[in-house]
Amino acid sequence: MRTPFLIACVAGLGVLGSCQDKENSGKAALTGTRWMLVQVEDTPLTISSYSDTYRSYLQFTEDNRTEGLGPCNSFGGSYTLGASGGALRISEQAATRINCAALGIETLYLNALPRTVGYEIKDRELRLFDASNSLKPLLLFRAAE
Repeated sequence: MRTPFLIACVAGLGVLGSCQDKENSGKAALTGTRWMLVQVEDTPLTISSYSDTYRSYLQFTEDNRTEGLGPCNSFGGSYTLGASGGALRISEQAATRINCAALGIETLYLNALPRTVGYEIKDRELRLFDASNSLKPLLLFRAAE
């Protein structure tokens, strides 16, 4: 499946430019937004351990770094976008170690990030998927207002 995409990308400078634009627009959509955590696997998040104005989030930086806040701890790591649209890999995240009542859901959140192989952005929502299911997201985020 990658071969036709690669051939299309190297067939001419005009096409090559559009392939790069696709990758750059995907990165711009990820990096231009603070993604507020809404759901971890089957568990919706309705509260924060901090406050309503300081909720769990994930951000992607221009230099391929991730940073965020779980229900208990801040974290950071790295990410890479794949050559095909929607392909995304997120590293294991290094996190602070503060204990709180929501540590179980935070563990699910942080364990889901490195299982990510793809993403979709639609209607100001970011959905992260693992390799086993392209219909049901591991994690669901909503763009911050």
